[in-house]
Amino acid sequence: RLANTLLPHLCPHCRTFCEGEGLCAVCWKQLHQISEPFCSCCGRPLAHALPDSRCASCWVAPPPLTSIRAACRYDDIASNLVIRYKHADALHLTPLLARLMRRFYEELSEPNQLVIPTPLERRRYFRRRYNQSAELARYMAPDNFAPSLLIRQRNTPSQAGKNRQQRINNVRGAFVVPPAQKSSLAARPIMLIDDVMTTGATLFEAARTLQKSGAGPICGLVIARVN
Repeated sequence: RLANTLLPHLCPHCRTFCEGEGLCAVCWKQLHQISEPFCSCCGRPLAHALPDSRCASCWVAPPPLTSIRAACRYDDIASNLVIRYKHADALHLTPLLARLMRRFYEELSEPNQLVIPTPLERRRYFRRRYNQSAELARYMAPDNFAPSLLIRQRNTPSQAGKNRQQRINNVRGAFVVPPAQKSSLAARPIMLIDDVMTTGATLFEAARTLQKSGAGPICGLVIARVN
């Protein structure tokens, strides 16, 4: 309490003084959190509710995950928070971002589930010094956190600036389950944690890799989605 009195909290987006440890009231109102109606499969926001609650894309090409949820749209505020979290050592944002994701984390949770972060390639991990997806997963699910069950076996260039097909090609074969860890999957349900979903290429490739190694149903949870 003394520290908060002497050093008042700054909103992590606009840097104005505010109460609490999250966004200020103005930024909170401008943050586009995703709520119903949205696609029951991929979590895409919908203009209006549909009888089957599934978007056209998921009807045409169902993703390899049972469901995907995103806490908010990747707008100005969300993108600023995510970029700082990934590239500016802003690990103090973990509680705020986890709080945004919590409602969907509770929806997707099920017994005996393993929570796996999307892994970073080793050299990128050493440059960044942490995996932002792993920090979120560790914070939300310390008892089910399983970061060693999926590894990135090759360095893939950044997905930024690539179209859908280029993103798919970029991550194809990028992940692997270590042979010694395959028995740990054994049809267990999995929740994949990532930061941002654009086309879903990274989540889809990670899910397919886990499925080939015997995992059970797989769902995905991200901070924000682009579309």
